[in-house]
This record gives sequence, C-alpha cells and structure tokens, in this order.
Amino acid sequence: MRWIEHVAKIVERYPDALAVICHDEQLTYAQMWEAVGKEAFRLRDIEQVREGQYYIQTCTQDIAYVVRFLALHLIGARCDILYTTGSTGKPKAVLLSDEGMIANGDNLITAMGFHHGLTFVVCGPLDHFGPWSKMLPVFMTGGTLHILDGLKDMEAFFDALRPASFVYDKAKTATFLVPSAIRMLLQFSRERLEKLAGYIEFIETGAAPMATSDMQQLREVLPNTRLYNTYASTETGIVCTYPYHLSPSILQGCVGPAMKHSVVAIGPDGEICVSGPILMAGYLNEDAEGNLQLEPVGKRFQTTDLGYLDAEGRLFLTGRSSEFINIGGLKLSPVEVEDAAMGFVGILDCLCIPVSHPVMGQVPKLLVVLQEGFSLNKKEISRYLKEKLTETWKVPINYEVVDEIRKMPNGKKDRRSYIM
Repeated sequence: MRWIEHVAKIVERYPDALAVICHDEQLTYAQMWEAVGKEAFRLRDIEQVREGQYYIQTCTQDIAYVVRFLALHLIGARCDILYTTGSTGKPKAVLLSDEGMIANGDNLITAMGFHHGLTFVVCGPLDHFGPWSKMLPVFMTGGTLHILDGLKDMEAFFDALRPASFVYDKAKTATFLVPSAIRMLLQFSRERLEKLAGYIEFIETGAAPMATSDMQQLREVLPNTRLYNTYASTETGIVCTYPYHLSPSILQGCVGPAMKHSVVAIGPDGEICVSGPILMAGYLNEDAEGNLQLEPVGKRFQTTDLGYLDAEGRLFLTGRSSEFINIGGLKLSPVEVEDAAMGFVGILDCLCIPVSHPVMGQVPKLLVVLQEGFSLNKKEISRYLKEKLTETWKVPINYEVVDEIRKMPNGKKDRRSYIM
C-alpha cells in the first residue's frame, strides 16, 4: 500500500476531524482531501506533472504546502526530496522512498503513541527532516498537524499546546523541539511550561545532542509528560529513541534501542551503521544536462556518527568523527565537554572548538553564553569541568564569553563556521 493510501483511509474514517491548523486557517480531513484533489488537477493540467517525475517544491510553512505535498503523492510524483543541513559538507538532495515513509511513520506511531485526537505542534521548518517527518504519523493516525512559524510568537506556541477544547484528564497535545529550544523554554518560560504539566502528552527531541542537565530539568517541570530523545537523520530515517521519562537516572549520550523498522550496528572504527526500510532511496545528483539522477544508497548506510551499543541494545552517541578534537593523539568529542559545561550555573549555551597549539597540535576552547548578571570565572568552571570530565586533558584551556552560539536552520550548532 502506498503512503497516500493510508491517508485516504483516514479521510474515510475521520472526515470531520481536524487535519491541519495554521494561524487562522484550518481544514478537516474531508476539506483537506477536497483541496488535495483540486491541487492534483492543477499540477497535472497546468504544470504537467506526471507519475514518477522528480518534483522539488519550496517549503512555505503553511497549509498550502501540506496540500501540495499530498497532491503530488496522489499523482505519484517523486516529491519526497529534502536537503541535508550541510553540517558535514555541502548540502545534498536526499530522495525518500514511499516504503521508507510508511516505515518511519510506523516507527513513530509504535514508539511514541501517535493517535487519532492528538494535536501535534510543529515549530520547526517543514523542509527539515525532523519537523517534516511528523506529517507521516499524524496523517496515518488521524491526528491534527498544527503548524507554527518557529517560536517567534510564544503566545501562539503555548496556546497551541493547550487548545480551548482541551480536556484536562486526557492529554492530547505533543510537539518536537530541538535542544536549544528546550533550553530557552527552561530558562525563560519555566513557570508557563510547568502550568502545562497535565496537558502535554509527549515531547520529542532530536537534531542535536541534548544536555543531560536539561533532560533532568524537563522531567522535573513535566512529570506527567512522556519525553523522548531521538536519533535520526535525513539519510537514515528515524532510527532510535530514548524514553528518558522512564529512566531512573539520565543516561548520557543514550538515544535508546532501535525502533520497529530499524537495525543498528557499529562499524570497526565505531561508526554507526543503519539498515532497514527507513533508509533513504538515495542521493539526487545533476548530470551534465542538469537532469536529476538517483544514486542509490543500498541496504546499509554508514554515518559519520560514532557510538556503541550496550548490553540491552541501546545506542549511545560519542560524537562525530569529523568533529573530534585531536589533543596530542587523544581524541576528544566536543559534545562531551558541552554536556558537562551546561550543568554549570549561569551558562545558557556553549560550544567547544579546537584551537591550534604548538606542542599538542590542538587544544579545546569553550565559548559560553552567560545568563544576565553572571560573569565568567575561569578557575571555577575549570575546576567544575575537571570533576565532571574526570580526565584533565579534556578540560578546555581557553574560555571566551560570546553573545550567542550560531545555529543552523534546524537548530544544530554551526560548528564549521567557527573552525573553518
């Protein structure tokens, strides 16, 4: 069965249920399907889109984008094309398969419990895999997709998480947030978040490593909310998730066991390898004439992420091979330093980067963003990190206060802009 056929069955089952909301516009499943049919006719008749044709569309973060996306699927065009962030090089065009969409949607449904009646609030850009992928389980279960334009309007965000028709004892909202957004909410809107403790069914985090201190704080603020830390990428699909609301203590670097349609293995050098139907179909490249050609990925994809599996089959991330800092032959993951530093009082955000050293080759430097009213005491933070990191060679040599840590559109720290 094609993915769009799953959606069609939901339309038949829940025609009057709300399918999508954006600002003051909303459509039921019946209304959305009618709009999809009209858009499919326009695409075929005016744009001459045909079955099997590659179609790259511009994300507009609104209902029109969702309707066009579904209409392209109805036609049978190959439109599930997303670009990687380029965090490890030049952005690449990734083609997702219909089989992969179903598998990824089912992974999320099985692991997190998407269901009819759930309103899922999407804050991130729909042209990035994390937010985009939430359309799959929502429309496969008859839920509601609530699209926001980022977190610029905090009133809209909190209103979306607690709709007027909400029944207190039946939590029916959920959302996906990158770690930097969670950090911001904990720092500046903690009390407002606490008031939603009985309302939010679950929150998923992904796209970048999340500090264990933030995970612990979020558990305290939302004790009745399911909390997931997910490992996924455009190429691999949605691989693992760690339900840290259930964990007696937060496991640093843990992203949980492989999901229903995922298989994880560790390569000889510690690289994470993924297989299963969740994988992308391949990369799209332009030939000499400018035509798109598919470079298939095969049955196994080797990432640049490093990690290990514990005895219970849970995946732990230790860093990315391209980001390790080489300190006289010893390899340091900057994420390990950042995770430790985020527990230091007064630090809002931080980034560990390599700087040149005449003897060691490279040494770590820590850039920090401080809360208002705090100043940087290098001796105190160095002493704190020595206790947390246990090995003195991992402790940064230099520290610098900055106004902000530059981020990529999907919320990841823009490391390459600091070290190139």
